[in-house]
Order: sequence, then C-alpha cells, then structure tokens
Amino acid sequence: MVCIAAICALLPAPAMADPDEETLESDLADAIAAVADAEDEVTAAEQRADDLADEIEQTQTHLTELADDLNEYAVYLHTEGDLRTTAALLSAESPDSMVDALTFTGYLADERAALVQEAGDLLTRLEAEKEAHADEIEAAEQALEDAEQAADDLEEELEDLRAEKAAGPGSDGGAPAADPVARNSDGSLPSEGCTEDDPTTDGCLTPRTLHVYNETREAGFTRYVSCYRPSGSGEHPKGRACDFSANSSGFQNQAATGGDKDYGDRLAAWYVNNASTLGIEYVIWYRQFWSPSSGWRSYSGANGTPAADHTNHVHVSVR
Repeated sequence: MVCIAAICALLPAPAMADPDEETLESDLADAIAAVADAEDEVTAAEQRADDLADEIEQTQTHLTELADDLNEYAVYLHTEGDLRTTAALLSAESPDSMVDALTFTGYLADERAALVQEAGDLLTRLEAEKEAHADEIEAAEQALEDAEQAADDLEEELEDLRAEKAAGPGSDGGAPAADPVARNSDGSLPSEGCTEDDPTTDGCLTPRTLHVYNETREAGFTRYVSCYRPSGSGEHPKGRACDFSANSSGFQNQAATGGDKDYGDRLAAWYVNNASTLGIEYVIWYRQFWSPSSGWRSYSGANGTPAADHTNHVHVSVR
C-alpha cells in the first residue's frame, strides 16, 4: 500500500477480534477524521501541481521572450556590430577605451545568453519537480482511497455487529416447539384473570402464563424461576410474567457468563421462536428487549444492576 506518512499515521489500527460497538464507533470516528485529512493532502498536492503548471507556463513565456531578444541581438551583432565596434574603436581616445568598448559589447552578449541559460535551467528544474510531484499526487490519492476503504470497512463491520445484536441471542439449541395456547374460534386470545396457582410462589398466574411456564419446563429450561409478585409495575402483579434465572442456583448479583449466558441465550431465543404459539408479549434478556412489533433492540435498567439490566435472568411477559 502506497501511503503518505502523515496520513498513514492517522489510519486506525485494525480492530481486534470481536470488537464491541463502542470500540468500532471510536475507530470509525478516527477513520472519518483520517479521510478528511487525506482529502486535505490531495487538495494540497493538486494545488501544488497547479502552482507548478503556472510557474512552468510563466517561465516558458519568459524563456521565449529572452530567446527572441538574444536572437535579435545576435542578428544585430552580425549585421551592425562590426561597424559599431569599429566606430567605437576609432573614436576611442586611448587603448584602455578601446578595450572597454570591446568588453562592453561582449558583456551585453554574455548577459543575454546568461539570462536565457538561467531561465532554461529554471524551466528544467520546474518540469522535473512537476514530474516528481506527480508521484506525490498519486500517493496522496492512494492514501485517500485507503482511508475511505478503512472507513467503509469499519462502517460495514459496525453495521454487521448492530445487525447481529438486533438479531438477538441466536439459536434456541434445538429445543422442542411449544404447544399452542388456547384461542378463541376467530384466533384471538381470550381475556384471562389471575386465576391459577403459581407453582413458583404463593401467588397466582393467568391460565396462559401457567401454560407458558409448563411449556418452558417441557422444553428443557428447568432452572430456578419466579413469576408472581404482589407489588410493583408491569405484568408480575397481574400474573402475566415470569423471571427465569440463568444460574441453576437462583438469581445471582452478577451478569451471566459461560454456560449460564448460553442458557439464557437459548431460552430467550426459544421464546422468540414460539412467541405466536405461546402468546408472548415481550422478552427481556441481557440488555436487549424483544417484542413482535419491534424485534430486538437495546435495553438498559434504571440502576444498571444485573437484575435491572436482565443480565442474570430472562424475563417473559404474556399477553
């Protein structure tokens, strides 16, 4: 890769494996800044090329004028110079005056020739600089292309990561499909109250929520669960929600990792895959919220604890 040092230094290093969204956003911001700097370098290089072209044109014009003047002077010396020189010698009052007259005539010729030589040398240097500068322009343009590609790659990687996150936790691990909840003849869900005993507390559940609880266990998700809560907002006091612990020993005051995280991922995915069958209203797991209308999106609790962020349990609400 051809690269101008000042621009290469600004390009972000390749992201490490499995970067998080914050890292990619930071790298992308740096890459966008590098693109802007590379554009400035290209603009400056192109401006220098324009300046060189102007200098070359002006020097060429000046050289042509000097060459014409020298040619005219050569013709003058050829046609009249000898007569003028002879006259100057004849009118000289001393040998020193004669030498001065000859020297002055030669000086004028040498001066004109020197000016032409100087302009010619300048033109040669400018044209050589222009040719060398073409490589700088090519390098600046290549640096800009590399910076733009780096920004595009990071943006694509960020979009892929966001799409992956938006897709939710992924596979349910092949858990068996749930049996459907009872529906009205027109396919709608019947209105239900909190009429069934909650197997996890001394509270109550709606028949539909109890069905979801039983189907969840039938599918192999048998770790600790708590459903009814008498206080608070949401669906728990209505008997329409359950919290399934990621850890087999119960709710832990830390985010699930390893096998516990995998368990929560599979359970959340199973609810999504069986949402219509079970009448799921929404699912919350590991800082993400899912509903049939919105799909997966980012979620954060009020105080950032594992319980609030739902990183230690999967919450499911039932219609």
